[in-house]
Amino acid sequence: MNKLLKTYNFTNFQIHKGKGSYLYSKNNQKFLDFSAGVAVNSLGYDHPTIINALKAQIKTGITHLAGSQLHEFKLKLSAKLSKNTNNGDVFFSNSGAESIEAAIKIIRNIGAAQKRDEIIAMSSSFHGRTIGALSLGSNKKYKSSIGPVPGKVKFCKFNDSKLLKKLISKKTIAIILEVTQGDGGVNVCTQEFAKSIKEVCKKNNIYLIVDEIQAGMGRSGKLFAYQHYNLKPDIITVAKGLGGGIPIGATIVNKNLSNKIEVGFHGSTFGGGMLQTRVSYEVLNTINKPKFLQKVLKKSHLLMKLLGNIEKKHSKTIKEIRGLGLLIGLEFHNTNIAKLVFNQLMKNNLITTLVQGNTIRISPPLIISEKEIRNGIRILEKVLNKI
Repeated sequence: MNKLLKTYNFTNFQIHKGKGSYLYSKNNQKFLDFSAGVAVNSLGYDHPTIINALKAQIKTGITHLAGSQLHEFKLKLSAKLSKNTNNGDVFFSNSGAESIEAAIKIIRNIGAAQKRDEIIAMSSSFHGRTIGALSLGSNKKYKSSIGPVPGKVKFCKFNDSKLLKKLISKKTIAIILEVTQGDGGVNVCTQEFAKSIKEVCKKNNIYLIVDEIQAGMGRSGKLFAYQHYNLKPDIITVAKGLGGGIPIGATIVNKNLSNKIEVGFHGSTFGGGMLQTRVSYEVLNTINKPKFLQKVLKKSHLLMKLLGNIEKKHSKTIKEIRGLGLLIGLEFHNTNIAKLVFNQLMKNNLITTLVQGNTIRISPPLIISEKEIRNGIRILEKVLNKI
């Protein structure tokens, strides 16, 4: 009996276990996972790094500590994240949406003191489903029939430098950017647009928030996607792949801003717990190695090459293939074809994600093998040939 609130189109099968890049149903049906729980399961399933961290934590006998209580991995993880980003201070939460909420709250607090309250977000953006996060997302469907969301947000067409400059006013306090937009259809920021953002922020003393929730944690072939660009974010939001399946979010705030935050300004009951930070620290250490990241890039190049070959054969079906690292979108000419392909892939035991109606998102575990990539592409080609 399914008594779940129907906020999803649930699958008609139940997942029972996972191993590597594969999931298994209760009936022992084997699925190749090209979604990784929407880019969450960065190290796939049953990875020894995560299993060993969980076992070690269980031995401590601790399931919860108050936010004010320090422990080893809370300190270690925050230091590691700081060192590998903007040398800022870290606030831990439970999810990507919560990391965005913290960023909004911090930037509005700073803006209030400067009498600036406008934030510029992007078209096709998505930053979470909580009320504050929805204010920064451009999808009107997500905001319909729920009453007003926080205002003072302007939307710039993604990769439109001219419009960005026109939108800037004396009231602008921050720009928020996903270097690779996930839910928006896997749109990739151009180098020219990133350069414009950097120039605009410097000229107008505007803060830059970079949302790395989906594109970060090695998925781009670098630890964070913004590192492919010459950007220096003031605030960075992280989640999803950071925990490798354990719920955690982080908001990394540079010193100029964090120095203005007072005790009691924000909090999270479960944020930064011993289990979450211990697992995340080990996941981060596993991913943040040159060899690991080089392999991600190599697998990305293979995947893009194979998809490019398919695009040539099926140009009447596929409109465009785009992405960065192991976050790739297949845009189809219409929503009906996209839905049909998505459903047929599932029937052929390949799990993907359908976004924006006409785009199939591919975001496999970072540990996926080249053989598994080729197997997934064979399934895709088989489905397209039938259609």
